[in-house]
Amino acid sequence: MLILMYVTCQDKNEAKNIGNILLENRLCGCCNIIDRIESIYWWNEEIENDEESILIVKTKDDKIDEIISKVREIHSYENPCILALPILKASEDYKNFIEKEIDGV
Repeated sequence: MLILMYVTCQDKNEAKNIGNILLENRLCGCCNIIDRIESIYWWNEEIENDEESILIVKTKDDKIDEIISKVREIHSYENPCILALPILKASEDYKNFIEKEIDGV
């Protein structure tokens, strides 16, 4: 099953770095970066407002735990947002592309 993983990052450079590492390790087939979002959240009993970037990772469900582990290892945040979302349907060609790139075939 294909999965989208949503990861917030400090900035575009961090998102690119994490995405490249995930790709080099064949943990995903493709990443997208959305730069400069505004995030509002609770942290240490205070409401924080920050600019961040979003890294969207296209992968397979059997890679989720490895991706979470790798992102936590290299991410600058103490508690990064790492979410896995199921893809209900994808074009067969795109699904095959992602799987082929992850499997290195």
